[in-house]
Amino acid sequence: MTFDAARGEHSENPMLSISRRLACAEISASNERTASLLELPGLAAWVHSLPEGPGDAGGDVHYVSLCPSCIVSRIALADVSGHGQAVAALGEKLRELMQRYLRALAQVGLMRDLNQAVREELDGVHYATMVAVGWHSLRGLLVMTNAGHPPPLWYRATRQEWSWLETQRASERERPAGVPLGLLADINYDRKVVKPQSGDLVVLYSDGASEATSPAGDELGPDRLMSIARGLDASSAEAFGTQFTSALRAFRGGGEPLDDQTIIVLRRNGI
Repeated sequence: MTFDAARGEHSENPMLSISRRLACAEISASNERTASLLELPGLAAWVHSLPEGPGDAGGDVHYVSLCPSCIVSRIALADVSGHGQAVAALGEKLRELMQRYLRALAQVGLMRDLNQAVREELDGVHYATMVAVGWHSLRGLLVMTNAGHPPPLWYRATRQEWSWLETQRASERERPAGVPLGLLADINYDRKVVKPQSGDLVVLYSDGASEATSPAGDELGPDRLMSIARGLDASSAEAFGTQFTSALRAFRGGGEPLDDQTIIVLRRNGI
């Protein structure tokens, strides 16, 4: 499976990040080792992907797109159960659907069609979790839809406050948001609509980050993940992202992740 994202080296060194502006009607995608800073209208997206194991490709797939009018951006992060052909099949289908819904801020059709595609094309054995974010640069609205994926982190700069960005109530936080793609037919996915202010961050991540394991065998978990985030520099997407990946590596005792690790940091630019 071939993607068009800029490739990084096999390292978490922040100096290796590649910065570029996404073109109108472009879709940038990867399931390979990646370190890049993408500039979108009103939004910066720092993307870091580190597949598990000696190969360059893993079960995490991420996409960043910009509509032909340069108004609507979409960022999607999916985690497929398994590797190899299952990831390739989902990746190609997700690209096709991202292209079809390039102009749509709402993600109802995208999630519906992708859920059906996973059920029909991944042999009934594989499934995928996914979080998708739509961003409208003129209206300043961010729409988040979650299919069983770990909830994003949300930093509100004016309050200097971190919280979870999730569709369910706090009392339901122990269960996954939504249902993973491919498990149930005719499922509807809830959405969360927010209006980020200048300097706000939204952090997407795969369970390779939230389930990182220390040398003693302890799992990081959501509470420690949030604690790490609160202690980091939130002044830019890249500053936060590089510190976040370094903190995860330190928690692992300097070792490589046991599962694919993808982190996408979104920052609302000045209004």
